[in-house]
Amino acid sequence: MPSRSIRQRSILNRRRICFFHILRNNSEKGFTILGSWKIELAKSSGFCFGVESAVKTAYSILEKYPGRKIYMLGEITHNETVVGDLLSSGMILVHEPGEVDEGSVVLIRAHGVTPQVMEELSSRNCEIIDCTCPFVKKIHTIVNKAGKEGHPVYITGTKGHPEVVGICGESTHPVTVISSLEECQALPNIESDSVWVSQTTFSSKVFQEICEFVQKKIANDQIFGTICYTTENRQRETADLAEHSDVMIVIGSKTSSNTKKLYDICSDRCALTYLVGGAEEVLPLLPMWRERKVKRIGVTAGASTPVSIIREVIQTMSENGVNTNPESNDINFGDYIESIPQLRKNATVKGAITTCDSDFVYVDVHDKSEGKIPRSEFEPDFDFEAAVEEHKEIEVYVKSIRNTDMGKEIILSKSHVDFSKNKAEIEAAYENKTPVTVKITNVVKDGVIASYGGVDIYIHRTQLELNVVNDLEAYKGKTIEILITQFDPDKRRLRVSGSRRTLLNNERKAKAEEVWSGIEKDKEYDGVVRSLTDFGAFVDIGGVDGLIHVSELSWNHIHHPSEVLSVGDKVHVYVKDFDPEKKRISLGYKKAEDDPFYNIEERIPVGSIVRGKVVRMFQFGAFVELEPNLDALCHVSQISDVRLNKPQDVLKEGMEVEAKVLDVNPTARRISISIKEVAPINPEPKDEEEAAPVEEVKEEAPAAEATPAEE
Repeated sequence: MPSRSIRQRSILNRRRICFFHILRNNSEKGFTILGSWKIELAKSSGFCFGVESAVKTAYSILEKYPGRKIYMLGEITHNETVVGDLLSSGMILVHEPGEVDEGSVVLIRAHGVTPQVMEELSSRNCEIIDCTCPFVKKIHTIVNKAGKEGHPVYITGTKGHPEVVGICGESTHPVTVISSLEECQALPNIESDSVWVSQTTFSSKVFQEICEFVQKKIANDQIFGTICYTTENRQRETADLAEHSDVMIVIGSKTSSNTKKLYDICSDRCALTYLVGGAEEVLPLLPMWRERKVKRIGVTAGASTPVSIIREVIQTMSENGVNTNPESNDINFGDYIESIPQLRKNATVKGAITTCDSDFVYVDVHDKSEGKIPRSEFEPDFDFEAAVEEHKEIEVYVKSIRNTDMGKEIILSKSHVDFSKNKAEIEAAYENKTPVTVKITNVVKDGVIASYGGVDIYIHRTQLELNVVNDLEAYKGKTIEILITQFDPDKRRLRVSGSRRTLLNNERKAKAEEVWSGIEKDKEYDGVVRSLTDFGAFVDIGGVDGLIHVSELSWNHIHHPSEVLSVGDKVHVYVKDFDPEKKRISLGYKKAEDDPFYNIEERIPVGSIVRGKVVRMFQFGAFVELEPNLDALCHVSQISDVRLNKPQDVLKEGMEVEAKVLDVNPTARRISISIKEVAPINPEPKDEEEAAPVEEVKEEAPAAEATPAEE
């Protein structure tokens, strides 16, 4: 055997370690060569997205409500092992809502239920945990809409299946269930306005045949492809695997619709096809396989089959599939390397992480050479050290394969696989109107780009907040929650749009109901200024906007609210008045203690001597500022001992004077003072004439105001 470089020997050593690691712990995720046969598992095997989510929720509910009665309305999934484990953990299985105690916790299985069942549970005050698969909910929405619009509805699926029963309940009109092309062809009439959907786990091949027949009679946009993409992939991969296998094992429950579909697919392509529920059903078959010298065994599993059962079945076959010759019990690593199938470009495969450097992560993809993934495709907090130590298995996409002077170079992508998964999650979020958390990565014209696991989502500047956002750069790098408002996969490039504003509006509506139910006069709120107008400021007090009139913003005269407040300011306000019918709220902002005339008769009593500065003068008198925003009027007759034509004869703006308080009127907001009562200010006498004594002026001068209008 030709000598290998250090790098090649290192790769082979790591692959050897990884290979045995996979045999011991992860043989259900790839193919295993042991002794007399080769075992290969279909990539899409075991729990689908909906079932996995439902089962995880079921176990989490058991932990959340210890000691409380928790009901499972129908088997959460068609697998006796999973259901049995949940029942032994304390969950109670019932089949009718009438069997449920009032006020208890009820788990709705992934198949979904009818609206009538949900209404009955609600009437019994039950806490409903809805685990209905998002793809099933999508069908519910389509059928519900079609029923309201009066369209006849047809479902391709299994009659009596729980998912089909739940879907039928969404329509107010009778629904027809079709299980085969022959049944469809036997229909006496297919209405031109009918709507067609499919059970998510129905045979994609049969559905396609029915669609081709129906398309001749109705419009294409009335046929909805609602088979779960996982189901389609599972059926396609199973068919490919069965084509070149000597034996096919289908793992799952005999009551599972999608498992039986897999069995039918395999039976058409492989003579030795078996439907088994667990490892104990495989053991009796092993002697016959040895006798027939079986070389290749394909394994697939239904959407309701947990990974533990798949592992047990493959481990049982692996441990019992070796030859009786002791010399053949050891695995020939060289034979293993030479028998590895060739990778294909654009394929999605599973591999184990073996090592990494500053630029790449190296993955064993069951080829003679390792593949590499740019390190940048992993999350910032990904634990590379643990992944290498555990030989963490991941799903990757083969971008390119080329031969170089250094050997074969395999470029892989993790983000490509993640994109497909995240795209499906975004679609489910769009269909079910559920929020998703995204990170804003870029700023573009009139908006920002947010990322959800590699899926780009456009958010217009008007959809970031309740108000239009001008500074988009401030959002870059932020993580926010949004609703998906557009999902268009039919263009050459996926187009997705989102809105945070829609989410905020929904929250505001809920808060608004709370505000209106408890609002009363003089009740205080903390709010945020949303907008300013010439006549006042609108303040959000928790889902409802109230108006602070411009006259309520300050005790002093102002021309515009912007002199006191800015948009975004946090303010403390109180309710002055409100009208629930017109949805109007009048708010107060200025405080009595901030009023310059607050407690004025005690602070500046009549007869007291005050000191101030002349700030304005008119023909009738001079205004003297006693305190900030507090002016008093000194009538022209109270300035000097002699008669003055105008205050300017003896006073100047800015001059400080002392005066006696003659009158204080808080209601009229007026203070009158006299300078001459303390120290009269007389004009300089002329050389040839004496100053005439002042005559009593009988006319009443205007009184001082805190903030008189300017002339």
